[in-house]
Amino acid sequence: MFLIKYFILSSIFLVSLFSNVQLSIPKDVVRGEALFFTIEITGKDVSFPDFKNTSLSSIQEVSSSTSTNIINNQITKKVKKIYSMYPTKDFIFPALKFIVDKKEYFSKQRSISLKNAEKTISSDFDLSLKADVKELYVNENFILTLIFKYKKNANIVDLSFEKPNFENFWYKQLDSSKQYEEGEFVIQELKFLLFPLKSGIIKINPLKINAQIIEANNSFSFFSNATSSVKIYSNDLEFNVKELPSNINLIGKFDIKAKSDKRQINQGEAISFKLEIRGYGNIDDIGDIKLDLKNATVYENKPIVKAEYKENKYQGIYTKVFSIIPNKSMTIPKINLEYFDKELGEVVLKQSDAIDIKLLNTSIVKKPELIQKLNIEIKEKEVVKVIEKVSTKDRIIFFFLGLFVGLLILGLYLYAIKYKNKNKLDETSLLKKIKKSKNKDELLKLLVVYIKIDSSLDELIFKIEKNDDIKLLKKDIIIKIKELKL
Repeated sequence: MFLIKYFILSSIFLVSLFSNVQLSIPKDVVRGEALFFTIEITGKDVSFPDFKNTSLSSIQEVSSSTSTNIINNQITKKVKKIYSMYPTKDFIFPALKFIVDKKEYFSKQRSISLKNAEKTISSDFDLSLKADVKELYVNENFILTLIFKYKKNANIVDLSFEKPNFENFWYKQLDSSKQYEEGEFVIQELKFLLFPLKSGIIKINPLKINAQIIEANNSFSFFSNATSSVKIYSNDLEFNVKELPSNINLIGKFDIKAKSDKRQINQGEAISFKLEIRGYGNIDDIGDIKLDLKNATVYENKPIVKAEYKENKYQGIYTKVFSIIPNKSMTIPKINLEYFDKELGEVVLKQSDAIDIKLLNTSIVKKPELIQKLNIEIKEKEVVKVIEKVSTKDRIIFFFLGLFVGLLILGLYLYAIKYKNKNKLDETSLLKKIKKSKNKDELLKLLVVYIKIDSSLDELIFKIEKNDDIKLLKKDIIIKIKELKL
């Protein structure tokens, strides 16, 4: 046995010693994975092939290393490069041209084929996929469990799990991962929540874990245990996915409710209308529900969906809030929600309650202005010329009085400038945008997000909708925003 190992080792050295060019490339590669190949050239002056001029223009250089050897007083260098590519079908790897010390070398063409990944069979480790269903509907969720088990003494140095790509599924990884021991094995579990996106026979391809394993019995490692890379593949899974009934995209169980903060309001006031959907199923697929109200102005917020997987169900709450300014008494109609109930085997229609809004008849009584006419009697005054003599003492008094008044005016002027600059510094970006707004639509877009912060501000915002001249309103709004420090 020792002689056989020695002969093999010697033959490898001989091949390395007398071969100027070595090309290492596998005959096949797993579909969807990278194909790696290595080129190693030894000589004084070496030249690698240019893949841009071949059918392999998509090749990427992964790494490069150079070493220098001195044999019989001759200096040579060894250059090793590793390349990668992602083939999509079987292909012919072309002949390559190498130039070593002004001599040309050519490699032979090689056939490369793609193969499907197959489950790895080993007594040291196992990777498996398990699902709680095999037949389901489009958008119906299920749990996929990834189970990796390996022996405690398997000499695994490193593990890396490649992120899965569940084609034709929407998925999210759950937080319920766990690790435990079972006999001589260590077991790790990962759980994923999956939703099929189309009908038919859908397949989940094998998942992969890359492992670095110590080769304790490697005879070619004299000083330390060598490691080798091992790809561990799982099984695949197939699902029969059925279509939902026509025009239905929700499956599960849901309830819908609607409520408003007021049922009676005055002219120009707004109500807050809240829509809430609770249940379990594909709640993330509920669309952006709209309100089409002819006798009202409607402002809406974006819907908020909060969902989580608990009690073996994917459940959550869909919430959307509207601000409605009615022009007259009105009814907010029922809102329909249709979904497929798998337990009942039929489409279920749920509706929110209709809500009546009464607009109170409030009239604004203008108080008559009392105008008082003042009879001003203008009397003719006799003009009397008075010539006064000013003494030196009076002149001194007038001088200091004038100086005092001048300093007072200067102080007031400087204070006014400082106050003006302070106002400019304190002016927020919102105030600047309000001042620059040219029409009521621009002004409404700026202020609609501040509805329900202050009732006085709400009244001013609602007045914008009814007035074309917004100059006076802008002044009142600016004053109010400064008070609220928005």
